[in-house]
Amino acid sequence: MANFHQHIAIAKQLKPETISRDLFKFIRSIEKQFLDKNKEQLFEKSQDIYGQAVGFYSYATEQITKGKKKQGEPFDAKDTGDLFTKMYMQEVSGVIRFGSKSPHYAEILKSKSWLSKDILGLTDESLSELIENELKPFIISYYRLKLRI
Repeated sequence: MANFHQHIAIAKQLKPETISRDLFKFIRSIEKQFLDKNKEQLFEKSQDIYGQAVGFYSYATEQITKGKKKQGEPFDAKDTGDLFTKMYMQEVSGVIRFGSKSPHYAEILKSKSWLSKDILGLTDESLSELIENELKPFIISYYRLKLRI
């Protein structure tokens, strides 16, 4: 194990570009977990990125589904076609954005039934959970490895 001065010398050799590249690769490696967390928000909690309800089923929906979906129950987004299978995550100018190549996504954005258009992305709670469980352990391991401690 290196002494304090050796650790300082090693730390000075770390390059921001290398750290950014390695962090980017790691985030890409857990992209599915980000997307799954977004699906969970919609399927189980019926929440948009702000934690607000995305919509509620109507009387007509209750009739069409023969009571499977009751009037006033929050949308679960499970009947959105290929919205989730065509979801993606992309980095644009240092910001991670969620999107979907599904034509259903455009329909949802135009629909008056959905209370929110901000359905793709994570709530602060979901993001904090991923940071705590995935990113933080990676960062700690990464710097321990790079600093040889």
